[in-house]
Amino acid sequence: MYKAVLDTCALVPGLQRDFLLQLAAERAYAPLWGTGILFELDCVLARIDSRRGINPKDSDDARTHLFETMQKAFPGATIDAPKDREYDYQLDDRDDGHVAHAAIMGKADAIVTNDEGAGFRTSRTLSDASIETLNPAEFATNTVAAHPQAGARALQQLSMRRATTTRAVLDELHDRYAMTGAHAVLFPLL
Repeated sequence: MYKAVLDTCALVPGLQRDFLLQLAAERAYAPLWGTGILFELDCVLARIDSRRGINPKDSDDARTHLFETMQKAFPGATIDAPKDREYDYQLDDRDDGHVAHAAIMGKADAIVTNDEGAGFRTSRTLSDASIETLNPAEFATNTVAAHPQAGARALQQLSMRRATTTRAVLDELHDRYAMTGAHAVLFPLL
């Protein structure tokens, strides 16, 4: 099964994260993340909640629930790749070494990220390991093109959780996250 490391920036926008994780729940691919990615995700979500004026305890509870749900749904997805360790993977941004480490140790096929400055695409180490770098929209397009029924089921699950239509979810993915390719594949299936 195709394995992909989801970087923090792929996991932060809520609907994008939910869609990518639901595709994994539908067995379209196997998700991976490192302990450093989870650390970053926790910090980013706490900052977002603070800016929105969300009670810190409610924010803590929501993040704990998210991490427990991810662990329960995808046991084995977490790779020991702390953010505070030095890695040498020939990246432009050495602070992203933990992401490359998670990909290499997890034997990933891809890193899903919007981080163009990290140097994942130009890293010889990642290239030699045949790990491609895709942004979330590219990854979603490729995944639903290979597994269109899984994509349709993912939309159905999200629409039920959000009490809306599958079309509304798909349109939001298209409009907010530029998932035009995924939209083109899945729209005829609705």
